[in-house]
Amino acid sequence: MKVLLLHLSESTRSLLAAQLRAEGADVHCLSSGEELLAGVAAGDAGVAVVHLCAPTVRDGMALLSQCRAIDAQLPVIALSERDDTATAVEAVRRGARDVFAQDRVNRLPEVCTQAARARELVLHRRALHAAEGDTAGEPAVHRPGPPIHEVLRGNHRAIRKLRQALLRLASVDTDVLVRAETGCGKEVVARCLHEFGPRAHKRFVAINCGAIPENIFESELFGHEPGAFTGANKRRIGKLEYAAGGTVFLDEIESMPMAMQVKLLRALQQRTIERVGGNEPIRLTCRVVAATKDDLLELSKAGRFRMDLYYRINVVELGLPPLRERREDIPLLAEALAREAAEHHGMELRELDVDFVCRLMSREWPGNVRELRNEVERHVLGMPELGEEDEDDEQQPSLPQLVAGFERTVIEQCLRRCGGSVTRASEVLRVPRKTLYDKLTRFCVDPSLFRGDGPIPYAPPAETPSYAFMQ
Repeated sequence: MKVLLLHLSESTRSLLAAQLRAEGADVHCLSSGEELLAGVAAGDAGVAVVHLCAPTVRDGMALLSQCRAIDAQLPVIALSERDDTATAVEAVRRGARDVFAQDRVNRLPEVCTQAARARELVLHRRALHAAEGDTAGEPAVHRPGPPIHEVLRGNHRAIRKLRQALLRLASVDTDVLVRAETGCGKEVVARCLHEFGPRAHKRFVAINCGAIPENIFESELFGHEPGAFTGANKRRIGKLEYAAGGTVFLDEIESMPMAMQVKLLRALQQRTIERVGGNEPIRLTCRVVAATKDDLLELSKAGRFRMDLYYRINVVELGLPPLRERREDIPLLAEALAREAAEHHGMELRELDVDFVCRLMSREWPGNVRELRNEVERHVLGMPELGEEDEDDEQQPSLPQLVAGFERTVIEQCLRRCGGSVTRASEVLRVPRKTLYDKLTRFCVDPSLFRGDGPIPYAPPAETPSYAFMQ
């Protein structure tokens, strides 16, 4: 079992950890509330042990409430300096499963073991729901509008895990970095963090860092006072202040000017800002979600992005796979996008024909979901695909040709991920190696051409993708 142990006394923490490890526990010793909340948000903890003097009883009680807000089904055991009924009652009311005074911690390993057994059932039930694409078992968030699986669509393993992580993080105030290629839906992820948490009733403010001129960047973020510079005739509220209590989404943060990175870092660290030309500190109450298409760590090493800012915004990093790595989601996405396009244009929705869907699944999609949206909208409007204007029906590829093209694309993609290893690719694709060699010969695919690209770590899907639409 994984135990999160928060205690400010290093000697007591070491003693308790030794006792728990003697019972086979995987103990993660923590020294701050932020570390505890991050561990709870990860979702794989069996038990949390919280010292109520962290650093005061009041702060410890607040931690119990925050743990319950993130994961109400996580068993939390409170350690109290005082053996009094009032403290125990308040701790239980805040979400503690048990409360121990310091002189009774010898029973802690036994209680943790019992709590971990119950927790195993909860985690197992969540895993079953996740495999079925269901969000049951996650912390409930009551909000109007569609559920998260209709906002962030897809049955790919990475998308299902991302949805679970978003539901856990939505109630936590930690800043988040979203990394994905252009067009994958980084803003959709940011909006999920906002809309499925307690900030949903506040403002969501999106800022494209690459579209703001450098000379007005500071005023856009922090605002300005009258007379701060030429043309500043009246006070202006900046984006960070305007989003009070809500969420600020910094898209393309890698393009933020270096001078502004220093000021943003200071604002995030101190959680206060000052308007340009002003002296009055203003408390920063918004959550910050940053997004990038680049590797910020590599940019930091190259001197093109501040490393201290990178580590400040990268408390939790979320990734979105490109569309070419989750082709099984394309039919589902295409159907949803077609429905949206038909409603937008006031047209009757036509069923997507098989050859069109096959063509969609065989393409590489460098523009990802954004490019797919444009292609589906053209189809709904009855416009020909690009490069198709002069082709007649007799020149259209047959269904076997389309299926073969898709099959070749999938095989090449798998070989690229497996570093050209046919044996590994046959295991991932779940076909005999001889069958795969026959297909390589038929498609004239040379596995050695893919050996320079990998291998890339591969996690097999939780379930076999369904291609029922081809039948």
